[in-house]
Amino acid sequence: MSSHRRLHVIGFAALTLASMLCAAGRPHAQTATAETGVRDTLKRYSAALESLDANAVKKVQPSIPADNLAKAFKDMRELKVAIDAVKVLSIDGNKARVSCRVTQTLTPRVGSKQTTAVTRVMRLQRTADVWVIDGFER
Repeated sequence: MSSHRRLHVIGFAALTLASMLCAAGRPHAQTATAETGVRDTLKRYSAALESLDANAVKKVQPSIPADNLAKAFKDMRELKVAIDAVKVLSIDGNKARVSCRVTQTLTPRVGSKQTTAVTRVMRLQRTADVWVIDGFER
């Protein structure tokens, strides 16, 4: 085999290997992008709750009854929400499951401040390029 032909074969093999490696990296990149979107959704969710705006919460969690939430918000002076200990349990296409700790400090208009912390598993759904909360498992 001529040296020119050998270089051509080696070059083709290198290009094939490079394209296989790039293709293998795509699912990881897609998963990382999805994970970033999921984490951003949790931040939007806590900010929406803290705003005491039922319509803002409904944008992040479309299934929530906004009227009931608006009534509950009227009795609140302040709501602080911290979401931490986030663990992405699974991402499968347009669906994700996330475990996280949600700590809420509620200051009612009448009465004393109350803090609760609970670990929740949330189901999220991606519609277009936006993740929303589909529901809670616990």
